[in-house]
Amino acid sequence: MKLSKKLQRENQKYKKLRFKYLSEKSVCHAKIHKCSLHATDVHHKKGRGKYLLDITTWLPVCRNCHNWIENNPEDSYQLGLSQKRNYED
Repeated sequence: MKLSKKLQRENQKYKKLRFKYLSEKSVCHAKIHKCSLHATDVHHKKGRGKYLLDITTWLPVCRNCHNWIENNPEDSYQLGLSQKRNYED
């Protein structure tokens, strides 16, 4: 799939921000499902879209916890690990 120049630039910015973010926040903040304690993923609590580069909506998580969050959205909302997407803001 060919990406637009704008999306390519955003992905490059994201890659750099993600690396810095996970180097500073290396512990999983979810600690819920077979947690390895080592954050390897960035969970976007409000989704990627317009929040892709907004680190205030990010959560450092391990792969196991990230999979659980994605597969259990309602429980994730109740635990504060995800936020409902408000498509109007």
